[in-house]
Amino acid sequence: MLQRIAVLIGGFAAGAALRRWHKHEAAASQRSLDRLSRELKAQVRAHEFRLDHLEARADIHEAKLKEAPRTAQVLAAIDKSVAKAISGLEARLSAQAQSMETLQLTVSQTDDLLERVLESLDILRDMPPRSEPPSRNDELRH
Repeated sequence: MLQRIAVLIGGFAAGAALRRWHKHEAAASQRSLDRLSRELKAQVRAHEFRLDHLEARADIHEAKLKEAPRTAQVLAAIDKSVAKAISGLEARLSAQAQSMETLQLTVSQTDDLLERVLESLDILRDMPPRSEPPSRNDELRH
């Protein structure tokens, strides 16, 4: 019987040790699980913060995109600017063409006038010299 009691006490001791070991193992597992849970929550918060930040930036960019002129508006402004530049260029070219026509007319008139002056000079050169009436001094001498 003593052997049986010893085996029974040994069984109780082994059971108690086993329960303590399981309890310790369960507590360690619970601590490990709690630590993993805290790390997971921290990562979720970090990802939520990043996501909120990205959503805010996306909203800002979307607002700027709405404010930006559309392609059609840009093209219309470019067309207007080019049309204004071409109109100014045409006006300057017209003024230059008119100035050139005026210059050509002036040169032509100057050529005609110069030709008349030269013809008159030729005629005067070809004319015999006129005899001059005697001057008073010449009459007094005679």
